Amino acid sequence: MLTIDASVWVNADSPSEAGHADSRALLDLVFARRWPVIVPTLLAIEVAGVIARTRSDAVLAEDMAIAMLALPTVRWVVLDEALARRGVELAARHRLRGADSVYAAVALVHRCELISLDNEHLTRLPPVIPTFTPADALHRLQSLPAT
Repeated sequence: MLTIDASVWVNADSPSEAGHADSRALLDLVFARRWPVIVPTLLAIEVAGVIARTRSDAVLAEDMAIAMLALPTVRWVVLDEALARRGVELAARHRLRGADSVYAAVALVHRCELISLDNEHLTRLPPVIPTFTPADALHRLQSLPAT
């Protein structure tokens, strides 16, 4: 199972950004093979905010976020008290920003690999959560048999 950070989702939809092709190919592979993705509900909000800010298009931002909420293989996790406590622990112990600790908590609690472009995820979490860039995850996942 995978937890995919907002940085990857936005990068996959941003052709001018470095790493775009890997992020796009990763999401395409994950959904083509119908692998389960477990993410916080925060993801839709973050994507809407980034798209609205970077593209100055509120309608596009809302449409993208609503479409994400309807993806069939995505399980949306609500930030309840137990998950918040785990996020607090991860934020404090690994010096993570708030939203980053929520993705980490979801990955840890649900035993997912975390896929991110966030340097703090990539450098601080590997001792406790399997954490990969989209390129590394893509390379690894492409070698798995299709189900």
